[in-house]
Parts: sequence; structure tokens; C-alpha cells
Amino acid sequence: MRIAVLHAADKASTRAAQQAVASLRGVPEAHTVTGELGSPAPELLVAIGDNRFLLDILPDVSSGTDVLAVGHGFLAEIPPDAVARALPRVVSGKRGAEERLRLEVTVGSRQLPPALNEVALTTSRGGGFLRYSLEIDGERVWRDAGDGVVISTPTGSTGYGLSAGGPVVMENAETIVVVPICSASGKRPVVLPRTCEVAISDIESRVGRTVVLDGRRRVRVRETGFTVRASPDPVRFVRLGKARYLQVFGKLKSKSTPVVLPRDAPPSAKFVYRLLADQGTLTERQLVAESQLPERTVRSALAYLAKADAVRRAPSLRDAREAVFALRR
Repeated sequence: MRIAVLHAADKASTRAAQQAVASLRGVPEAHTVTGELGSPAPELLVAIGDNRFLLDILPDVSSGTDVLAVGHGFLAEIPPDAVARALPRVVSGKRGAEERLRLEVTVGSRQLPPALNEVALTTSRGGGFLRYSLEIDGERVWRDAGDGVVISTPTGSTGYGLSAGGPVVMENAETIVVVPICSASGKRPVVLPRTCEVAISDIESRVGRTVVLDGRRRVRVRETGFTVRASPDPVRFVRLGKARYLQVFGKLKSKSTPVVLPRDAPPSAKFVYRLLADQGTLTERQLVAESQLPERTVRSALAYLAKADAVRRAPSLRDAREAVFALRR
């Protein structure tokens, strides 16, 4: 079995990678390479790091490769300190595999790398709403104005889509979810079969139009828009246990904090609140980068949260000209 070990640059991930390689030295059927996927594609990829690291490397992973996600993030199957014990078991075949749907995005004649979580349309910078038309399988469904729209997979439904007001979708469902962001006309989320093709067109914005894939890759788009469909190449995640639904809700619960916001709070305020809950203290600039929301929307969300006494503002220790925001405990 050809096994690739890729890890993030932090010390904990590097140490876990070293332990992973060491645990495979005594396994005759394991041929291990580190630092690259190489060719031919490995049968197993051990990916060690946070969610950002995993989302960065997954576009290069073929559908024939099983991925064992190691870390503490939402996508991880096991923590780093368990990798040495788990790998011999995985190599010996004592594992399952779960396919996760990815989204294929086409902008003009250009096909972008597949997205595991979501594809989001936002303005390129703060300062105004955008308008767009939504088509499903060639049929126009609505024209809306707001902060944008999120098209998510079941995997991504518990991320940006959930914070924008979308539903929680079980990870093994074969669906695509369309969630308007702060719709000016009250448009609601739509759940579609995976066979549908979603087209976003006639995009109007005074400050540019950007498609963001998995919160990591940003691509400018024209007014003519882009199309989204289910990718023919899903990701195959290694599974060591049977309980999947409890894991989803368990991870959601573990990342939650006591709810202090009213149920009718703006979706953008809920999203910013969750980012602060997940990542701790952040500056306004960091919140804009992490959320991919317009600057104006982030400022409005912070003002709402401050008025609700849900966040506190303090001077940054690194730069006195900059403020940091954190949840009130």
C-alpha cells in the first residue's frame, strides 16, 4: 500500500507526522512517502493539521485516495496523539470509508478546483450589496439582492451555510444547499438533489464580484456569473467508527458557546459571533478575512453584538491603532 503523509507546519502536526511514519516502519505492506502526494496517487493519505490545512490540500487529492484526517478540527477523524495507534489498524484494513460530495465550479470556460464545503458569492470589498439571479437546471428561480449567496455541500452545511441561516444537513446526504446571505427580499434556503446544476448570473455590484471556495480561494467573476454542480470526484474519508450522526451534533455542541443572541439576530451577527467563539480574539481585519463578508457587513455585525453586550472591544497589544474583539464570558 502506498501511503502519503502530509502535515501542517506547526510543531504538534510535525511531531504527529513523525510518529505516524515511525508507526508504519514495521508494517511490511506499507510504502510511505512524506511531504508530497507523488505519482502514482497514494491509496491512503494521512493529512495532519487543522481544517485550513486540509482544505488547502484536498483539491489535489484524487477520488481513488482514502484520506485519514488527523487533528482537532471539524473534519478530523482522530486527534494527533492517536495516529500512531490507529495507522497499523488502518493499513491492515480495519477501516471504513465515507464519500463526501464536492462542488465543481465553472467560471466562463475555466473550471476551478473542487470545493468540499461551499462556494460563496460576495462583493470583492465592503461598501454595497450585490444583486444576482439564481437558476436551477436552466430555470430562473429568483432575483435577489443582499450580501451574496452560499452554495454548500452537506459537509459545509454546518459552516458558513449554517451561520447564514441554512439547515444542518447530514454529511452523507446527496444534496446541494443554496443559502442567501442577508437577503433583502426574504429569500429562504433551498435544498436540491445533487443532480441539479446551479447557475448564478446577472451579478450587479459596484465594488466587484468574487467567488470564494472553501473560504480559501478567491476568484473574481464577471457579471455573467458561474455555474456549480456536484463534482464526479468525491473525497473518501477514512472512518474508524460507526456513529456518524452523533459525531456531527457532538462537534457542533463542542464548538458552541452559551447563546446570548435573540433568535431574530441578523445572520451576519450570528456568523461573526460563531467565528469569535471558535477562534477567540480577532481584529476587524481578521474577521473580514475569515468570514469573507464585506467590511461594512462585519462592522454592522460587530455593532449589533456590542449593543447586545455579546462582545467586548479592547485595544490591540500589537498595534494601539487597532482594536480586537472577543466574546463576553
